[in-house]
Amino acid sequence: MSIKWNSEKVFRVRGLTLAAKEWGQPGSMPVIALHGWLDNAASFDRMLPYMDDMHVLAIDCAGHGMSEFRSPDSGYDIWQDIAEVLAIADQMGWKRFALLGHSRGAIIAALIAGTSPQRISHLA
Repeated sequence: MSIKWNSEKVFRVRGLTLAAKEWGQPGSMPVIALHGWLDNAASFDRMLPYMDDMHVLAIDCAGHGMSEFRSPDSGYDIWQDIAEVLAIADQMGWKRFALLGHSRGAIIAALIAGTSPQRISHLA
């Protein structure tokens, strides 16, 4: 059985509103999907319907898609994204979750897995 799109969600993290698309059934394997540079959460729209038994949050990273831009005195380095992804997982109540990344999102996912391996069940 394929997973279905549920809804759009917003999270308040470190003074920013970050948007996400929620797919699948709560209680299934939690997954955070991270898009590439100058892309957005819709990157996963064609792939996710072919997956099953997952609860996926495809996040719009700061400055992308429906998420807010960082302040003018800030930047868009990957180090800030790590803390934001972990904060979103915390808000979802996910102590342990999988990461799915594309391009820049894959780099961020690998860094999260390396800095917080106790929280990551799978990395793709």
